[in-house]
Amino acid sequence: MIFAETERLFLRKLERDELPRLVQLIGVWDVVRWLSVVPFPYMMQHAEEFYAETVESYHTDMPEFFALALKTDNLLIGGIGLHAPRSATFQPGEIEIGYWLAKNFWGRGLMSEAAKPALDIGFARHTTRSIGATTSTTNHASQKILAKIGLRNLGEKAREYSALRGEESIFRWLLTREDYEQGKTA
Repeated sequence: MIFAETERLFLRKLERDELPRLVQLIGVWDVVRWLSVVPFPYMMQHAEEFYAETVESYHTDMPEFFALALKTDNLLIGGIGLHAPRSATFQPGEIEIGYWLAKNFWGRGLMSEAAKPALDIGFARHTTRSIGATTSTTNHASQKILAKIGLRNLGEKAREYSALRGEESIFRWLLTREDYEQGKTA
């Protein structure tokens, strides 16, 4: 099932037979170190648990995870998700965007390309008032992506939930429905 497509990518359903590839791609320290809730080392058991949760959301009108695949071969290269916020400071009607990309695909603009239709999917939900995100204060690549797709940096905040990587502070980002709609008409 394809949820969206861009010039180079499909945002689609994750398939069970892709779990070994998921483990291989996300289980690289340079990838997983930026993901505060993904365990390291990432094992098949983690992929199975994630898949079980993900499949349930595909049967609703609010899927939470989209596998990223190049249109040329349809192979999994990353993922992007829209999910309930982990932080107590997120507001009602706010969802959180998160993403990762296999290291050998970095630097090509693929995540910025994928994030735009993910925002469209998120704001197509009538209950979504805003989309938020957090980044490590040192993850400059992710900060550039969020700024490019229209999220505003709200500044440095103390991390409110347990991070596997032990970082004490993060940058908090936000895009309101009003700003999103204004950007679509501009």
